[in-house]
Amino acid sequence: MDTWDIVVVGAGIAGVSAVRTLAEQDGDRRVLLVNGERNLPYKRTRLSKQIAKGFSPAESQLEPAAWYEEHGITIRTGATVDEIMPGDRRIRLSDGSEHRYESLILATGSEPLYPQTVRPHENDSFFVVRSEIDIERLTKAVRKAKQILIDGMGVLAVEVAAELRELKKQVTLVGATPQVMPRHLNTRAGEIMEELLTANGVKLRFQEEILSFEPRKKGGYTVAMIRETGPYDMIVFCIGVAPQVELAKAAGLEVGLGVVVDEYLRTSDPSIYAAGDCAEHAGGHVTDLWHAAEYQGMIAAKNALGVSTAFDDPAFRLKCEVFGSYFFSVNKPRSPLEYGIEERETGSRYQCFYFDDEELCGAIMVNDKDRAKEYETAVRERWDRERVIAWFIEG
Repeated sequence: MDTWDIVVVGAGIAGVSAVRTLAEQDGDRRVLLVNGERNLPYKRTRLSKQIAKGFSPAESQLEPAAWYEEHGITIRTGATVDEIMPGDRRIRLSDGSEHRYESLILATGSEPLYPQTVRPHENDSFFVVRSEIDIERLTKAVRKAKQILIDGMGVLAVEVAAELRELKKQVTLVGATPQVMPRHLNTRAGEIMEELLTANGVKLRFQEEILSFEPRKKGGYTVAMIRETGPYDMIVFCIGVAPQVELAKAAGLEVGLGVVVDEYLRTSDPSIYAAGDCAEHAGGHVTDLWHAAEYQGMIAAKNALGVSTAFDDPAFRLKCEVFGSYFFSVNKPRSPLEYGIEERETGSRYQCFYFDDEELCGAIMVNDKDRAKEYETAVRERWDRERVIAWFIEG
């Protein structure tokens, strides 16, 4: 039985960030990275942006194969963890092998959600965008499809719609919300996005709900919604994700919406940490942004090495670039009316700033891409209103 100083389970950005940090901080440790996918770890956020041209895992690798060997990281590609045995600090892999660990970092990520109208055995009849295999299935099927329905109004749905329009497909977005990307865009930015999508041939069905799917003899489905019914060759679900917690739950770790962690990303077992989309922080908070997962991987690795580092939950940006326009959001308040708001719209550029006691706490912008990093910095450093106006509006 192999013994490792640290085992990292999951090779998304949280897992890879963890092993990068381990390599930088202490290259003498024995580290195992368990990668459940068939290819080397890749940048998952490119999946929804490279449907039209074709997604290449090799071109999107987070690190080349040689990097893992050069830094003493053992990577098991194509293997998954079947069981965690915290009592004697062991894991069992899908190939039957068992491994001991001193510390374990869970970076199992999340999995796509399906609507309640779809039963589990029907999942393979529909499409999601979460892994390279998902994109392979989708791009193969889309060749023969004309009418495509996307269930969802978030950033993933918007990016998939833009890619399918580039392939000249007829695309309809349907969702229960009254605007596009309500989690990250305010009303005006949502209107700008709506106008952009409509101008580029994407049909939008707001405050709508799918009631049923009826298979057609020639393929595809007749989809019944609250206000209309129509035929579609393909249906893509982009309605959100759920943390993957089954492994942790079976191991007896505390689990809520995600794997519950403290401020140092420790789980209920002090030798096990959790980072990224699978981790649940104080107040039931689960992050879902790529850079947030990357940051947590680094924090978990430092703590696993004994370098006490608290997770301070900094604000990270979300960006969406479709049809030649750039949308950006960082730390949009859940209750915006509680804050001071400064808005400006000049030509194609739109800006919205949220202030808490005259200090910047959130921002949304459209088509000011060159200064995107400055927006994020300004929010994190809580610039005062005068400085924000001078730099972003008057400057």
